[in-house]
Amino acid sequence: MTKKNTKRRKHDPFLKYIYSVPKNTRTLLLLAQRRTPALRKMLSDVDMDTLEPIPGTFSTVGERGEADLAFKAKSLTGGPDAFVGILLEHKSVKENDVLSQIYHYVFEVMLNKNAKSNISWPRLPTKAIIIYNGKTDWDPIADFKKKGYALFNGNNLPFECVMVNLANILDSDCKGSENPEAAIGALVMKHAYDPDGLRNAGEIIKELLNKLDNNARTTLAKKIELYLKWYIDQDLVKEMIMAFKSIGQRMGFVSIADAEMKAEASGFRKGKKEGKEEGLAQGVQKGIKKEQANSEKNMNLLVKRIAKKFKVPEEELLALKP
Repeated sequence: MTKKNTKRRKHDPFLKYIYSVPKNTRTLLLLAQRRTPALRKMLSDVDMDTLEPIPGTFSTVGERGEADLAFKAKSLTGGPDAFVGILLEHKSVKENDVLSQIYHYVFEVMLNKNAKSNISWPRLPTKAIIIYNGKTDWDPIADFKKKGYALFNGNNLPFECVMVNLANILDSDCKGSENPEAAIGALVMKHAYDPDGLRNAGEIIKELLNKLDNNARTTLAKKIELYLKWYIDQDLVKEMIMAFKSIGQRMGFVSIADAEMKAEASGFRKGKKEGKEEGLAQGVQKGIKKEQANSEKNMNLLVKRIAKKFKVPEEELLALKP
């Protein structure tokens, strides 16, 4: 795998974590429609409230580097059993063959399993959406219209396709969203290559995080940290994550999940400099030491979760207690 492809695929787990949930994808596309008229027009005949994932495509397809997310939804213009396919393909760099990739996915992914066996085209009519958050302007649809029409005798592609540049989604629109998780995903991906923009959006992200319950907030903050470390200066990532600390931390109580995150992060940081085993030991010591104020029950739960996470015996972790 090339370095370029390795870096590009770092976006995929974050995208899938948030937007494999249909309500989150609906919110993302609603935010995008405000600044992308072509998307608004394309989805005008789709009942987005009926959006549901196409089973089996998120993991198996994603592992092959193919379509990131695939859904189906009822058509507003067809009969009661008429569905369309909604395909989300994420790109963070220009790829000249993106439309060829999508053409392939139409055959591989968009199978209409409810179609009768004698139907001549047992696939869902596909509406493809390219989600782009790269550093430079890019419009593969416009490029196709300039250069590719001849391949189809002057006709359009055999599927509908719209480009969504996350840079066009306003931070203020995300702030007003009723779906914090989806809005946070859009903001973080939008500013993944833009430290100043990310810092400016920090208060909005913090406000949105505070609308989530404690467990959801902690998990999402961790996902953000793991995602951003590939793109943003580590000092800024640390600054952002400290700003996103949980309500429990601000009140002086460190939750089991928070402590686990700190122990894991410390272990990884030390491990890079001093070796994996030494880093793990120091990380666990630090995490456990800060939890001494908690009850013994909570301490045992913490040890169990760290042992499971790092696949080490609980006895070895207990021996590290200061």
